[in-house]
Amino acid sequence: MASAVLRNFLGVLAMAGGCGASTADAAFEHVSCTGAPNEVRVTVSNVKQSAGLMTAELFRNEPENFLKKAGREFRVRYAALAPVTQFCVHAPAAGEFAIVVYHDENANRKFDKNGLGIPKEPFGISNDPAIKFGPPPIDKALFEVASTGASVEIRLRN
Repeated sequence: MASAVLRNFLGVLAMAGGCGASTADAAFEHVSCTGAPNEVRVTVSNVKQSAGLMTAELFRNEPENFLKKAGREFRVRYAALAPVTQFCVHAPAAGEFAIVVYHDENANRKFDKNGLGIPKEPFGISNDPAIKFGPPPIDKALFEVASTGASVEIRLRN
């Protein structure tokens, strides 16, 4: 559901923010971080409040299915912590992936939007691709996951 909402409404956004991939190997202490192969260490910044859930979706490198349920490898939800939320996700194999996150501030498990269809909740996409009149192409959001893992930094757009 959240992916469909993101796909439908990202095109109307032109909000400021930043995301990017990083190779820095930060020390994570989240329960989801085990040091397993293909582990992606995710740092979400610009988190305004320690309330609700941080939802993350990992997408395979399938351009036709980006931001669609069919292209989603999986979804995870963890407690949001301000000003930074950190957690790990585990890619099924080494390769190229994209991550989309949103701060489900009211923990209703939905990506809430206003009457115009503009998201009411902060969100971010790996590599901070430009959002113009439609969803960004997946190639702008892809990052490489090695068997030794990867680190991704995503700054929420509010």
